Amino acid sequence: MLYPYFSTVQGLSEWFVDKVWIDKDNIYHFEWQGEPLKATMKIHKVNSFVKYEFFPKVDTEQKQALNYVDFHFNPDEMTGETYLKITDFSEMNDEIELNEMWDNFIAALKEKVGG
Repeated sequence: MLYPYFSTVQGLSEWFVDKVWIDKDNIYHFEWQGEPLKATMKIHKVNSFVKYEFFPKVDTEQKQALNYVDFHFNPDEMTGETYLKITDFSEMNDEIELNEMWDNFIAALKEKVGG
């Protein structure tokens, strides 16, 4: 069952972020290598998907695109395997660096879940 690794503070901290906590307003505070980001869990469905929308890093008058990461769990009824689809809509423009980052995240997740 992958869903708790994507939807809970404990699960996220095991593979995705260095630190994470939720404040009283249900704002997620993520920290990667000392860099903080805030997000909301915009939408989720147990064992199906989770979507986090990130707040802009700085206040600005310029209109910024909304950054988000979306995790979809697609089970294969024939094999019993679950496929993970990740959509990362972020400011990171270096596709090679982005792929390496996600490869590292997924390697850490596989190590935790034994996949």
